[in-house]
Amino acid sequence: MIAGVEIENFTAFGSLKLSLSPRVNVVIGSNGTGKTHLLKAIYGLALAGLPTSTDNSDEEVALSITRKFLRLFSPEEDRLGELRSSGASAPARLSLVSSDDSRVAISFNSRSRSLQVKVDARGEGHELHPVFIPTKEVLSLVRGMRHPDHDRATVEMIFDDGYIDLAELLVRPGFEDEASSLDEDPRLSRVVRELVALVGGRYRWTSEGAFRFEPGRYEEKVDPARSKSKAAQAYQDSTVTRFVPKGGQSLSSGMTAEGYRKIGVLHRLLCNGSINPGATGVLLWDEPEANLNPKLMKKLVQVLLELSRNGQQIVLATHDYVLLKWLDLLIDNGKEDHVRFYALYRDSDTQKMAVESADSYSLISKSAISHTFAELFDEDVARALGGARP
Repeated sequence: MIAGVEIENFTAFGSLKLSLSPRVNVVIGSNGTGKTHLLKAIYGLALAGLPTSTDNSDEEVALSITRKFLRLFSPEEDRLGELRSSGASAPARLSLVSSDDSRVAISFNSRSRSLQVKVDARGEGHELHPVFIPTKEVLSLVRGMRHPDHDRATVEMIFDDGYIDLAELLVRPGFEDEASSLDEDPRLSRVVRELVALVGGRYRWTSEGAFRFEPGRYEEKVDPARSKSKAAQAYQDSTVTRFVPKGGQSLSSGMTAEGYRKIGVLHRLLCNGSINPGATGVLLWDEPEANLNPKLMKKLVQVLLELSRNGQQIVLATHDYVLLKWLDLLIDNGKEDHVRFYALYRDSDTQKMAVESADSYSLISKSAISHTFAELFDEDVARALGGARP
């Protein structure tokens, strides 16, 4: 688990310090306040803390992490100096502290060719691999990203490493593949079934090197091998949950709704173990609501809360009022739910980004989202009253 993040003189941030919840964290703010940069910084720091090969020198490790940060943020001239906060005289510094007191810190100045990296690994927290889901869906893009006839340099000019890393995770095989049981991990059984029910099917990686949508649902089926066991019969454990195709015709991922594809990404990552609560690192999701029908938002929030109850730390960035309100309304204190909100805003004196945090959305005062909806409500009331604005 990530306990805290500190950022100094990096991109839009002059000085920023966050204490993260082990459950769900939600970052809000107007465009240009650095929400995506914050998520990418956490992702890059978490990657920097992963164990490295003993064959690599400290210099080689630092260069590898430097390339990763440049690939994540894609500065135009491909220089670290472009990532330092404008007008800053001191070096840029970023650090991440895990709940086991492991610490990862990086720093650089305007002329640095490589990051200075320091990893203080006191426990196992630094070994958990993070997952970053960017704003645009990726399922329909994977084929183009990984196609052997496409030029890799061109792909990297179009997509930063947030997209490319996710594409590599999505093609990993998982327990949703042919003739496989959902009962591999009972904790995730209900979550995975709900995701499939939400979109009416699943996305499968095919031998042609692309994802296709297969209509269907999960059903409980009798397992002959289990049904012969007296112990299984005694405990009524002779059934398994399997995916049952419906209709017999699959569709290319690009022919399905983009919102469905985003749900498909989460389903795939859960099925192949890229997200495994308690065994993998933080899930960072940038604008999960993008192109998602608001009717699906409640179920998505329920799924995210269920994952957090099973030990998955989550950090979201959002502009969506519906998502925020469902998070606020669906919290179950009896299940030890916890959501921490962070509002990024530009300080009027320093013109640098600042943050307001609270454990309840209603306590956030620097919310452009709430202010905008309040303005809409006032305008609606004014029209209903005959045009007199309050």
